[in-house]
Amino acid sequence: MKNMKKFYIIANSDKDKDLVVTHELEEYLKSKEVAYHIHVITPKEDAGNARFTNEDEIDDDTDCIIVTGGDGTLIQASRDIRDKNIPLIGINLGYLGYLTEIEKEDIQKDIDMLLDGNYTLESRIMLNGSVYRDGKLVFEDISLNDIVVGRAESLRIVDFKMYVDGEFLNLYSADGVIVSTPTGSTAYNLSAGGPILEPKTNIVAITPICSHTLNNRSVVISADSDVDVVICPGRHLSGNNTVAYFDGNSTFLLKENDVLKIRKSKLTTKFVRIHNKSFIEILHSKMDRA
Repeated sequence: MKNMKKFYIIANSDKDKDLVVTHELEEYLKSKEVAYHIHVITPKEDAGNARFTNEDEIDDDTDCIIVTGGDGTLIQASRDIRDKNIPLIGINLGYLGYLTEIEKEDIQKDIDMLLDGNYTLESRIMLNGSVYRDGKLVFEDISLNDIVVGRAESLRIVDFKMYVDGEFLNLYSADGVIVSTPTGSTAYNLSAGGPILEPKTNIVAITPICSHTLNNRSVVISADSDVDVVICPGRHLSGNNTVAYFDGNSTFLLKENDVLKIRKSKLTTKFVRIHNKSFIEILHSKMDRA
């Protein structure tokens, strides 16, 4: 791979207190006489559907985006810079760090590998979710991890029908459903009892959340399949308390008879890999921490 010479750094000030790690990274890049720009973000839970990074401010000739934070910060960054097609790498300041590649004690050694071209690129699929109301598009967003249909603040369950490639799959009464990419399979999908998917596969998992029906198993399908979720009217008043969540970062309130169409996006996220570790090895080491 080519030697990297220009970086854009997204620093999460909540994870990197006083930007200690970011400043260490900055000093090392400065000593190597490479170009860089630092963008500091302060994520807020009430930020709604806001983006934390303006991709228009990132130069097209940037070789790599370095994210200091945890998996959540890296996922947010992938959504914010979705149209740039610039690879990302994360410095782990979170807990498990399934997606982040660099540990903070290895920054200098691992940055040297980027500068010397000793890395590979790994492409991950993303999902596009479009909400249609009375046949008209009313909301659209993208996800790296998952798209979830779930309850808002009410304890009422959600009634919905699911279709795959136009064929009826099931009618669910549940707390919701997760449609997960392989990247997101170790997140909410895993905690809901869904399967772990190999990251580079072209498949998605459909996992009901606390289903009140007898059929509560996950279904694994091709990522090229069309998935439709239809919000049903009925006894549980699901249309009044149902929300679509995109990577947990953006939300949209659904109403009865809304149709959420989930498709594989034409966009992908590219991660920089510098360690020659298999998925199984990474999974084993992270599960030991959990």
